[in-house]
Order: sequence, then C-alpha cells, then structure tokens
Amino acid sequence: MHVPSFKRDPIREEMRRINRESSRLGQTSRRLVEEASMVSNGRNQPIRSVSPSSRVKQAPMLLVESRLARRKVVAAAAISLLLAYILYRLVAG
Repeated sequence: MHVPSFKRDPIREEMRRINRESSRLGQTSRRLVEEASMVSNGRNQPIRSVSPSSRVKQAPMLLVESRLARRKVVAAAAISLLLAYILYRLVAG
C-alpha cells in the first residue's frame, strides 16, 4: 500500500519566507527609528525628555556589533525585495 505524499506548494512557502523576512526588516526599521530618536550624551534618553540645548545625533546609525552584521541586514533587504518582485511576476503572469 502506497502512502500518499503531500507536496509543498512552492509559492505558499515562498510567501511565508518573504513574510518572515518582512517582519525582520520591520523590527530592524523600528529599532533604527528608536535609535535615531536618542540623544548621544551617553545616557540614551529620548529626545522629547531632554532640553533643546543637548547635543543630538546628526545621522541615524544602526548599532550593530560589526560591519558584517550591517551587510547582512542590507543583503536581507535586497533579497526580500528581489523575491517580492519574483513572486509578483509569478502571480501576475
């Protein structure tokens, strides 16, 4: 007797993977926005709770341990955009 095997739907699997990547990128962007609203006086206080004369960071920076981690974040964003485009072409075609 042969047990039927269930085949995975590649489009559904790809949509799940893109959704996970999107969620990770959303978390990273929220963290970037949060870090951009901090004051660089060593205490990391939100801007709205300090005096206007405090020195504020000029450019938002992702506080990661290494350049490799930054590259991974950028690569994940690029890959998710590419996969989203491929999925769009598959569904539209």
